[in-house]
Amino acid sequence: MPWPREIPSFAALEEHLVLWMARVDRRVHKTTHERPMDRFERTRGRLCGLCLRKPMPVRERRLARRVSNEALVDIDTVRYSVPHRLARETVEVLVGESRVWIFRGADLVADHRRCFEPHSKVVDPAHYDGLWRRPATVPPSPDPSPLTAMGRSLEQYAEVWEVRDERARARPRA
Repeated sequence: MPWPREIPSFAALEEHLVLWMARVDRRVHKTTHERPMDRFERTRGRLCGLCLRKPMPVRERRLARRVSNEALVDIDTVRYSVPHRLARETVEVLVGESRVWIFRGADLVADHRRCFEPHSKVVDPAHYDGLWRRPATVPPSPDPSPLTAMGRSLEQYAEVWEVRDERARARPRA
């Protein structure tokens, strides 16, 4: 039968493979100079399952965790913050290679960069917004503008831009 061919079902594919293996296993392979089934039987004792060695690496883990009274979830000795309204509730945590996502049902409630420093806390100050008093471990919310933290404002940049525009207009064109 010419290739490519249409195979109507998985059962038809399995049937074709059984016939193909029976035909191929009888002939001598051109590279190994032995029949494939004879080679398999000879090496069968040296083959072992993957699970007999070491466990396969895991890229992501799903965990169920209960949120503490401080609105923190403990994963591998690192505590990650969640919104304060979820205190004492159970959440699902997806631990990836570089991120930690925390879900309540289908809703993503927290997203943190994964921390590998034992016994540390990863806190998003926004998780404590609306509380009358913040926990002592939570830093105050940052100023909304990073420019203000550097001692600058958008007005100062606007002034510089206007001066630059005025100089450009005053310069004679060639």
